[in-house]
Amino acid sequence: MSAATPELGFSDGRLLTFEVLETVYALPISQVLEVTERGRTTCVPKLERSCAGVMNWHGEALPVLSPILLLLPDEQATVSGEKSDLEREHVLVISDRPDGAARMGLPIDRVLGLVSAEATRGAKGELVIERRSIDGRVVSVLDPRRLVSRGAEVIQRAVA
Repeated sequence: MSAATPELGFSDGRLLTFEVLETVYALPISQVLEVTERGRTTCVPKLERSCAGVMNWHGEALPVLSPILLLLPDEQATVSGEKSDLEREHVLVISDRPDGAARMGLPIDRVLGLVSAEATRGAKGELVIERRSIDGRVVSVLDPRRLVSRGAEVIQRAVA
């Protein structure tokens, strides 16, 4: 296997592919701590439930954020009144830190699988660092650090 991308700290060479909003995404498996069933999500004061909530993850409060607000460009990211984003059945527990501490939960529609593929460097600050074809589908590879950072931005905008 090729060497890890040092700037991003990805070390495994495998990507977890998953689907959200009929789009296929991938994250380096080394940054996904767990795929878990969505637990009861509690509201956060001053935040709309459609934006974010908190769920119990092994005794810790895990922020769970709307995939629409995280993954779509700002001009497209409006939460509809239909099924809540936070009601998806599965949640990816994501870390962006070398110590492996959980940083946030991302509700997803379904896990597609694990593929052997190294994430490449994208433009600094870009959420999608690469688009590639895997099993005949275009997959958007996400930067976990930027994803967590975008989560913080979503919360700050919602509170402001």
